[in-house]
Amino acid sequence: MKDVREPVQKRSIEKKKKILDAGFTLFCEKGYYKTNTTEIAKRAGISTGALYSYFKDKKQIYIAAFHNYLVNISDRLLDKLSLQQPFSLPDFVESWICCYIDLYADTSRALAQLRMMISEDIDINRHFSNYENEYFCKITELLTKNDIAQDDLFEKVYTCCILIDALRQEKSAFSHDSLDFDIFKKQVKKTVIGLLSD
Repeated sequence: MKDVREPVQKRSIEKKKKILDAGFTLFCEKGYYKTNTTEIAKRAGISTGALYSYFKDKKQIYIAAFHNYLVNISDRLLDKLSLQQPFSLPDFVESWICCYIDLYADTSRALAQLRMMISEDIDINRHFSNYENEYFCKITELLTKNDIAQDDLFEKVYTCCILIDALRQEKSAFSHDSLDFDIFKKQVKKTVIGLLSD
């Protein structure tokens, strides 16, 4: 099989984007295993041969599509958190929680699909574990720039991310009737501030 190409012309860039958009939609609708490259090409409005000039296989499309999706959301989150001046840890944490929940509000289906594939495929697992590490590093750098510096800050950021994502899941996916979301949010916020203050 010939090498895939990285598009430089506008038309080629748009074609690659169509493939990624079509793939992402189909993967979310049908799942990884029930989606094939012929369907992706058809949804993108291109030939299967053209698809293979941009991607070597379905897995490469999957990784690129979900990577772009997460980068778009996390870049928006990090941009908002970077604007927090003057810096106040309680305000930063409140903004982190609210922005995260807002930006990931409609992502339950995509994230469920991604989690499943992370647990089933070593290449996908490795790629998104590395990406997640980059995200944790960026949050850690933001905090360090604002004089929140500890030896185990990276691990604390990881713990905070787990707590904030649990809050997001409760808001958008689970909604336990017996749980008061506002109390849960206050507890998460207090815990995150405590972790980052130690």
